[in-house]
Amino acid sequence: MWLDHTILFLSWVLFYTLHSVLLLEKVKSKIGLKPKTYRIIYNLISLVVLIAVLLIGAIIPSPLLITPDPMLFYAGLMITTMGIFIIKRAFRNYSTKVFFGFKREESNAQLKTEGLQSKVRHPLYSGTILVFLGYFIYNPLLSSFVTLTALLVYLPVGIRLEERKLVKRFGQEYIEYKQNVPSIFPRILAKSKR
Repeated sequence: MWLDHTILFLSWVLFYTLHSVLLLEKVKSKIGLKPKTYRIIYNLISLVVLIAVLLIGAIIPSPLLITPDPMLFYAGLMITTMGIFIIKRAFRNYSTKVFFGFKREESNAQLKTEGLQSKVRHPLYSGTILVFLGYFIYNPLLSSFVTLTALLVYLPVGIRLEERKLVKRFGQEYIEYKQNVPSIFPRILAKSKR
């Protein structure tokens, strides 16, 4: 049982490592493909590895960590639904064609700070956390917990790498945005202005 779940965790580590490493500029430049082609290939690799990891999580025998309860079942569904809603809303500030590699991003693209991005810098990550957390509450298996844990371990690394690129691209504008808008969780109380 522990070996299966260790393999699942390491599979998530592989997925997240590929996700980050393949997006590094020095890796992209060494491979030498056109940006549009590279993005399409990157997305295909990510999709194949993601499906493989999800399949591992689905087929390994996994014990329940919490006794199922109807209230937890519905709470998990609501949290997961909220995560999906946040991800869907966050995509309003992105070009789907650019995101999936079918169109090249314009070099003069502006920093998006409206909508959900006015509340958190990384709403796609916020929504993903809610989806994984909600699924764990809905289906409290050890494999669901390992999946959630792997995400939470990866996020600080992923955010740091992503923000390094954003600071390089947008400069002081992003630094100020970063100082005023939280990373993943919105502020409950308004930040006082000095």
